[in-house]
Amino acid sequence: MFAKIKYKGGRALQRWSEFSRDEKIITVCVIALFLPYYLVAVPGIFAVLRALLLPSVRRSMTSVSSSGYIYASLPIFVFPALAFRNWFGLFGGIVLWLMLVFMLYLFSVVRRRFYNNIIDLMLILSITSMLTALASKFIYNYFGVSLYHFVFGAHGGLLPSTHKGSNAILGFLFDPCRTASVFWNPNYYGYMLEIFVILALYRFEKRHSPWYLIILFANLGSILLCDCRTAWVALGAALLYYAVHYKHNVKWVVVTMLITVVVVIVILLVPVFSGRLASNIINYDVDKRSKIWGDAIYWIRHRPVYGYGMNGYREICLRTGAPRVRWHSHNIILNVLLDFGAVGLAYFSAMCGRIIKVLNKPQFCVAYSQIRSLIMLTGLATLIHGVTDVPILGVQSALALIIVVSGCSVERNERISRQLFNFCEIYEK
Repeated sequence: MFAKIKYKGGRALQRWSEFSRDEKIITVCVIALFLPYYLVAVPGIFAVLRALLLPSVRRSMTSVSSSGYIYASLPIFVFPALAFRNWFGLFGGIVLWLMLVFMLYLFSVVRRRFYNNIIDLMLILSITSMLTALASKFIYNYFGVSLYHFVFGAHGGLLPSTHKGSNAILGFLFDPCRTASVFWNPNYYGYMLEIFVILALYRFEKRHSPWYLIILFANLGSILLCDCRTAWVALGAALLYYAVHYKHNVKWVVVTMLITVVVVIVILLVPVFSGRLASNIINYDVDKRSKIWGDAIYWIRHRPVYGYGMNGYREICLRTGAPRVRWHSHNIILNVLLDFGAVGLAYFSAMCGRIIKVLNKPQFCVAYSQIRSLIMLTGLATLIHGVTDVPILGVQSALALIIVVSGCSVERNERISRQLFNFCEIYEK
């Protein structure tokens, strides 16, 4: 056992030594996704500043076809906030632009082996986030102390549950709180778990290691800890799409779907599990969402072209003296329209179109079909979750999506690497 651990550790160190400097920086940024919320941005900001200041890295980024498209997008995120005097939104818009620059940096670096390595790293660290969720739940349950109060703010990484359970073991899992682990909000944690399950499925299909199945089902069960109902729907729809659209190697997809269905049925039928799914809770949530969406549509009509700047819903709540300040419109399309108007929606739609165009290239479909299916599944889960929430507003969740989407650049970077290798061979001869 110890010999095997030593062997695995030695391989990991050897692999780390083989990474380029850019790959090491990106690896540190991936690790930072699992740090407490406010520490996430530190290595990311360093990576972006380095990429913009170093001529060699900047040239590599400029060679990516969408570089000018991203560099020129800063006014889209800054102008609405300036016009509405939304200073918090101005800061958020600049952060969003820097994240897009980080995406461009990833696009210029990621190749297939490194892409799979950082996915493996994310899956390993997802277990640590599950253990963190369990620990925070236990401490809050039995000691009444929030482990992350000073890091996460008012919620302390936990939200009170709306139901009670009498059984001590079941009560530990389902009664006292909804945990967010290290991801600020239980719904953000639910979205991260969707990504982890899809990533584990992708890696299992590629390597057929039972460890990926263990990670897959561990993260699937962790959705119960955050009590995010939308995560079940989004993940179930994504897996169903995968089973129907990709007709090969679907055995474990079907198994995962069946387990998901059984768990959902149990949650619906057993009272101790179904407090948040009671009819009055559903009616309350539907009414709440309807009001939020109606207010968002009303405000969008007043500034349909440019919007109010990042976190515009929050700013409007503050200015109108709303009884409860909400951060977003609880719908991804409405939120983009409210924050950045029709111009912002057109921009992000065009960006998605560019990515889909790359994914549909014949050479990409043939050589990187599994990466293609991974990105498509993640995008589908994001859109479905985005009907009732905006899961990518969290810094960690947005960066996780960017890391997955960066797989669309693998074919380009591998082709450039082969051309460079062939050129060096010819030059040496």
